[in-house]
Amino acid sequence: MNSKTLFASLALVAGIAGISPIVQAAQTSNDPSVQSPVSDRELKINDRAPDVYQRSDKALKNWKAKGLKAPVEQAQWVQIKDQYVMVMITNGTIVEMQPVER
Repeated sequence: MNSKTLFASLALVAGIAGISPIVQAAQTSNDPSVQSPVSDRELKINDRAPDVYQRSDKALKNWKAKGLKAPVEQAQWVQIKDQYVMVMITNGTIVEMQPVER
């Protein structure tokens, strides 16, 4: 392999490697999520919320005034940072998320 072919091959590989992070950064999810207050992970629908959000003292009593729909049976609305989150009381599964209106 001569030096021109080798140089062209290396340039092609470097170009592809340089584009990959840009493409990955552009692939953002439209799924709602919220940063867990007790760990470094993002919480999404169908994830398990921290146990504290299954307690009745965390439930939003005025969910209707905040424009939220009635929680499904065995669920409650809670606020986690900038999201209203419907959490199943029985197992902590996140059913729905709505952003907090400012």
